Amino acid sequence: MLFLVLLTSFIRQSWNLGVAFLCFWLLLDNLTLGINSIIWSDNADVKLYVYCDIVSHMQLITFTVKPMATLILTRRLYLITTLRRVELSCKATDRAVEWILGLVIPVLVAGPLYFVVQGLRFQVDEAVGCRNSTDGTILSILLISAPSVIPPLMSIFVYYPHIVSILYSHSRELDGFLQSNNSVSRTSYFRILALASIDLVLTLPIGIVSIVLDAIESSQNGPIPFYNGWTDDHQDWTPKSFPYPEIVARGPSTVALVYFGQWTSPVLAFVIFALLGATEEACASYRRIISLFGGRCGWGWSSRMRIAPSLPRNVESGELGLEERRNCIDPDIGVLDQAAESGATRSDVKSGSDKDELREAPRYTSNMTRADAERQAGFEHAPVEI
Repeated sequence: MLFLVLLTSFIRQSWNLGVAFLCFWLLLDNLTLGINSIIWSDNADVKLYVYCDIVSHMQLITFTVKPMATLILTRRLYLITTLRRVELSCKATDRAVEWILGLVIPVLVAGPLYFVVQGLRFQVDEAVGCRNSTDGTILSILLISAPSVIPPLMSIFVYYPHIVSILYSHSRELDGFLQSNNSVSRTSYFRILALASIDLVLTLPIGIVSIVLDAIESSQNGPIPFYNGWTDDHQDWTPKSFPYPEIVARGPSTVALVYFGQWTSPVLAFVIFALLGATEEACASYRRIISLFGGRCGWGWSSRMRIAPSLPRNVESGELGLEERRNCIDPDIGVLDQAAESGATRSDVKSGSDKDELREAPRYTSNMTRADAERQAGFEHAPVEI
């Protein structure tokens, strides 16, 4: 579904970079979640080392992109509600800020910051698959979990009050600006606002719950240390596996933490498709993409598809005459009628006879067959093209 959303022209608008980041990483995250659930559905074997290295880091990128995308969307909506037209210099600055928030910071979190507090190369949970593993210290919460809470809080306290106040008190001015601004329509604006709000509702509580559950799980063995040290974290770096009974035995907080992380991405994917992938514009884009792909593959969509003529509304009421009924039932009959009339007119003009000698082209009644019509129209020996 997210792949279809990415293919539409709506997602490729210049001001929708936050949606593009969110869709791209959610697509990869949901794909790997499905693969993991198949491979490790009934086991916790440590295997596919390179794949697990990639997936464990990509999970952290997606975990960070979700709140960052919310911040990008609300910031962009805030700039629109300020009713200012974006100049080239401001537009370049805004684009650089969005790339930093949507790509640079997530890669930084999943790369060097995660390596500082990475307790294992990766861990494999039964029925879940491979995922990242931190040392459970206060520093890991600050470096890994805090970025999932800070951007939504900035959106709530910095951007959302202004957006809500403008929508409530200056909606007419905003409508006029949206109509004069070709880069965004009113419908698209409110769809992005709904997506940002739903993403905010999901990411902020889940980020807070993840921090709490991490703290509870880490405190089961005593007070939480600030940092175990570089040597302690990287001394025994081999991957470990955790069977499902062992996960359940560690307490409900651990089970809740695992399932919270598993279901956030699918829920967001359905929300994005409902808001952006099921619209009329998106469906029209799907048809254009299918037609273009079919034409390049030589399937000949345009030549094989024949659109049936639409019947007039008065067919059901029985108000059509005999001629109109025959044309609705078989369009070729109407074509033959026109051809017969035009052929008769041309032959009469060429003959140069007087108006009194002009005779009307032979017509047929509803009881005549098509073969009789063709002979009268002069198509008796014409080849028929199919």
